[in-house]
Amino acid sequence: MKTLRTIIGVALLFFMGQAVAQSNDNLEQTLEKGKSDLVEALKQTGEQFDFGIDPEAVKNARAARPLAFHEVSFDQLLEYNQNGIASVLKPEHKKIVPLMSNNMVVTTISISNKEGKYQVTDLINHQYENDLNQLPAELRENNFENLKVVYVPNLNTTVYSINGKSYTDYGDRSLRQGMDSEVLMQELKVDAKKFQEAYGTPAKQGKLLN
Repeated sequence: MKTLRTIIGVALLFFMGQAVAQSNDNLEQTLEKGKSDLVEALKQTGEQFDFGIDPEAVKNARAARPLAFHEVSFDQLLEYNQNGIASVLKPEHKKIVPLMSNNMVVTTISISNKEGKYQVTDLINHQYENDLNQLPAELRENNFENLKVVYVPNLNTTVYSINGKSYTDYGDRSLRQGMDSEVLMQELKVDAKKFQEAYGTPAKQGKLLN
């Protein structure tokens, strides 16, 4: 029941944020509007849904640098030839904006640009919040400068990539320990091939497992 209530609550916040932000063509304006609406929604739903987030903490939080979110092209991952993680990325899908307080992430707001208009597409993503807070403190202190968020479909994993180094919990790793991106890419390629062998037909039909 708690899971169902959380899903309903997040869906409510999702549609609220999307509706109020559609007319904005400025990223900063859209972010501020999404942030204020999130604060108001948290106050209004506080008695019914517990998101574990203090509205005042969101209100007083500062926005860190927006993080580019990319998906990996699974077909290109299968043929990866050591050209770096950037060589298998699809175009930027959205921006993930961490809201920070005392060098910790309070929550995140995701914003997409569709036909020149920015709109909020995701509020209260606990995965990003938890993951970003596990990364080394110096990344947060540097405002997540140059950090990209990379999602690998089918293998269902998220990688935080920066300057040739990757942070992930894939394979029971710790997000606190960075690793050489090339080493990770070779491992992901091997596992992608295993997935392809086991589920190749659905994958070819575009039925990727996320």
